[in-house]
Amino acid sequence: MKLVIAEKPSMARAIRDVVGREYEVTNAFGHILELAEPDDYLPDSLPVSPKTGRKIWRDEDLPIIPKVWKQIPKKEAKDQLKKIGDLLKKADLVVNAGDPDREGQLLIDEILEHFGYRGRVERVWLSALDRVSVEKAFRKLEDNRKYRPLRDAAMGRSQADWLVGMNCTRASTLSSGTFYSIGRVQTPTLALVVRRDRTIENFVPRDYFDVLAHVRHEKGAFEARWKPASTDGSGFDEEGRLTDRRLAEAIAAKAIGPGKISRFEKKEQKQQAPLPYNLSALQKAASSRYGLSADEVLKTCQSLYEKKVTTYPRTDCRYLPEEQWGDAARILRSLQLPADLRKNVDPACRHAVWNTAKVTAHHAIIPTGESATDLSDRERKLYDMIRKSYVALFLPEYRFYAISLAVELGGETWTASGRQEIDSGWKDLYEQSSDEEETEDAAPLPDCKLGDPVVGQGGSAIAKQTRPPSRFTDGTLIEAMSNIHKFVEDPVAKKTLKETSGIGTEATRATILETLVKREYIVRKGKQILSTEKGRSLVGFLEATLPDLVDPVTTARWEDSLSEVAEGSRSMDDFVGGIAGLVRSHTGTILTKGRGQLVSGSKTSDRPQVVCPLCGGETSLVRLPSKKKKGLFFWICPNKDASGTPVHPPLSDENGKPGKPFGEVNPSGSKTAKPLSRTGNGRGQANTRGGASHSKRGAR
Repeated sequence: MKLVIAEKPSMARAIRDVVGREYEVTNAFGHILELAEPDDYLPDSLPVSPKTGRKIWRDEDLPIIPKVWKQIPKKEAKDQLKKIGDLLKKADLVVNAGDPDREGQLLIDEILEHFGYRGRVERVWLSALDRVSVEKAFRKLEDNRKYRPLRDAAMGRSQADWLVGMNCTRASTLSSGTFYSIGRVQTPTLALVVRRDRTIENFVPRDYFDVLAHVRHEKGAFEARWKPASTDGSGFDEEGRLTDRRLAEAIAAKAIGPGKISRFEKKEQKQQAPLPYNLSALQKAASSRYGLSADEVLKTCQSLYEKKVTTYPRTDCRYLPEEQWGDAARILRSLQLPADLRKNVDPACRHAVWNTAKVTAHHAIIPTGESATDLSDRERKLYDMIRKSYVALFLPEYRFYAISLAVELGGETWTASGRQEIDSGWKDLYEQSSDEEETEDAAPLPDCKLGDPVVGQGGSAIAKQTRPPSRFTDGTLIEAMSNIHKFVEDPVAKKTLKETSGIGTEATRATILETLVKREYIVRKGKQILSTEKGRSLVGFLEATLPDLVDPVTTARWEDSLSEVAEGSRSMDDFVGGIAGLVRSHTGTILTKGRGQLVSGSKTSDRPQVVCPLCGGETSLVRLPSKKKKGLFFWICPNKDASGTPVHPPLSDENGKPGKPFGEVNPSGSKTAKPLSRTGNGRGQANTRGGASHSKRGAR
């Protein structure tokens, strides 16, 4: 029997429809095996928390570094796993039909390893699920052993995430008494948001001036901007902006009377349509246009893929293989287009997108040519964006004249640039809609010649202010994660990261954002993403103690190492062993230095400083939400005595300000907290949170 194991039911149905007579087809439900929990590696003698039913968390058990990793079936998938096992007993050939990426490779391979299957295994690489694509893929089956490095990279990633997440999360939670998750990817991503919020909240706007001349030429009027001979003198800031109002007004007053064109350049230029989308580009565009979260875009694209109308969504590539160029005519015939545009569509057009050398594991997201009917509103919107990005490749180039000029007027030089449209080409498809990735056209300028006379009709000193960067949105945060080099100052690392790396992968970034929301580290406010006090506390603590855990360079380099594993140039054990060494050091640091710091976080100038009314300590009070009743808050003073005990209990919240303390008053007049019940390691039961919601691999 020849058996195909697909990653999910929808993929199995698509494969069965095409090759069901030749192959038996079954499926997984994504990963149906998972790495065992820490409890499986801890002593059986360890007490169990009556609240969670799991072994308590203790300092002395950290770090947990498995010598032999265990995988266990997910409870909800045990029946399906047994079904696959029964089929494997009869199979003399198995086809791995996981998604075409390293996770897809692993989730089928790990099933075969679980059952110890020793028969022949081949791999099918399915970038789309329409009949034509499935037929082509099954004609190109390869030996599954070729993809062993992909499996190792996925398993190495999983084990590394487990080591960092399980150990650092337990250490930070034990140190603070509050659940704090730390993850290899989520924590540097959180740091991006926290640092952006700090920059915005600490931003002090600065005044500056643009000086414009209103100029008339015989062929039309235009505006030109003053170009100073030098910006090194007084009246300019370090960025070369004019800050002196009187100087700005004096220059503007010169923009009157006769002048001449001192430079004029006009060049014809052509612009091809933008490259089609990869996942992060689509997430950014859909966030901006429709306000969709990264996770909503991913799930919708996955649905379109499963409906066979678009290709595989979790791609980081925006190019297409040259061998698929021949499919263009078929796909274009299936797409709805206005008649006036269809006549300009040329299937023989050879856009720069067709470049096999630039295609990674997956190509750009494009339509498959299948009928796109019965789509939800969200599916229709994203499908339309994908459809247009493909059609635009076969429309004429956008052609225009790029114009730049300089004017001598009033003893000063003024410059302007613009363009004259020749042929709108592919831009007609977008009808100036916001899903087009181009900027607004520059203002039109008249045709001039060198030496042409002009007349200055006055000037304007336009008062402006510098602006802070914008808050992150789902789209811009995904873009920041995938273009992390823009946030790195080290020139060597910046160059390397620009070529190779980002934080996370196309397949995981949306999940990371949802994890940060679930952990209450960030919140969404409309389209904006903002960090919470809890998120800032964690980042502040790590910046002061373990900066590599919030440094995007570290995480991106780990992704580079995983790429080396996927390419077969580095072993999985070498990568995981390096992470284990870091974890040993980091858990000790967190346990030692985290006590009393994570609750309050480090001081940050963006957080209001509230002096404690009881002890007047220098460390600011922190306002925290009650876990028992939504909408209630309390205040904590991080000051402690020599034994590490809080000098007084928390304070109530009275209209957003610290109120009366909980607890009782000592004869000396100071307040004392009621003692916690202790376990053998001196930590209260409140510090042994090991429930299922805190022990999963969400701390990625």
